Amino acid sequence: MSSIGFWPAWLFGAAVGWFAGWRLGLLAGFLLAAVYTDLVARRIPNKLVFPGAVVGVLCSWLLPGGPGWLSALQGLGIGLAALLPLYLLRAMGAGDVKLMAMVGAFLGAGDILGAMLGTLIAGGVMSLAVVLRRRAMLQLIDNLKVMMVSGFSSLVMGQVPATEVPAASVGKLPYALAIAVGTFAYLVWQRYWG
Repeated sequence: MSSIGFWPAWLFGAAVGWFAGWRLGLLAGFLLAAVYTDLVARRIPNKLVFPGAVVGVLCSWLLPGGPGWLSALQGLGIGLAALLPLYLLRAMGAGDVKLMAMVGAFLGAGDILGAMLGTLIAGGVMSLAVVLRRRAMLQLIDNLKVMMVSGFSSLVMGQVPATEVPAASVGKLPYALAIAVGTFAYLVWQRYWG
């Protein structure tokens, strides 16, 4: 994978930084680089999210308008803990969970829940669009039934629910895109209407 694809992401991040502050500009650069790698390679590398989390904590602590280092660490923990169950249920990849934790490091504890809500809404809309485009609504409903019955059965038996791979997948979504769209939708909403 070429690093040339990262340059548009970082240039866009610099433009966002110019208008919205350097902390959000750096967040934009990291998120867009993650979207690029998720679209091209279907993964979000640790060499992107781990440095991003460190930069997020440092920016939150050192740059004006940041939430502070403690709030950044709390945001990182909330972002990680909130999506970890989806990873354990195999509904989300580990890179997506780590990316949301990185977002928490930039935004802090006060804003990570709003960004996660925006992400879940964006992911739901995008997933529905993929299902409708593939004309796979009935398969989606069948898969949900299997997952719910399997999960409920496991709970009744005192076991941790684990999803079984559905017989026919309705498609995969590069979730870094949903995280980026949801995060920035929340930030725009908060700035102008919140």
